[in-house]
Amino acid sequence: MNAFKGPLGSHRNYLSHVALENFKDYETLKRNHESQGRVGTADKYKEFRFFLNAIESFNNILDYAYFEHEDRIKQQHGNVTTFRKAVNTKYPELEKLSHLANAYKHCVRTKKDGKKNTARPWARDLQTPQLVIDMTRSKPKPVVEIQYNFPWPLAEHEEILNKAFRFWFEYHNNLGPSEGL
Repeated sequence: MNAFKGPLGSHRNYLSHVALENFKDYETLKRNHESQGRVGTADKYKEFRFFLNAIESFNNILDYAYFEHEDRIKQQHGNVTTFRKAVNTKYPELEKLSHLANAYKHCVRTKKDGKKNTARPWARDLQTPQLVIDMTRSKPKPVVEIQYNFPWPLAEHEEILNKAFRFWFEYHNNLGPSEGL
């Protein structure tokens, strides 16, 4: 019966048809680029975009679960924010993903009063673009080479995504938390 709800009709459908597929797309693109030796900036930017789609998709699953079962969950956890906090506390891999996804999603993180929150990373802090200047002395003129690099992927962020993938993959295959979220 879930199949008739479409990819956005339940948290399990969203997980199966959107989140896991976005992760698969990212991993496939990354492997293809690696096997083809594609390491240029445009290639890395595309990988980065697919990565953002994957982490944001995984981070949205809890919202789908909450609103799908709002009446039941609201009695136990209250609103969606307290539900997310409870699940993230119980499953640290989801909490790390949430922090990472929110940092990437928000240009500048803010506090409840709307002021900049300097205690949390901002989107620009999560990337490491590099300008490499190489100068070789030669006659009659020195040779200057300038190269822009966008190192990607970042190992720490990849690990967070991979742990979230394992969690949601096991959940999807009913190997995860038997008591549910």
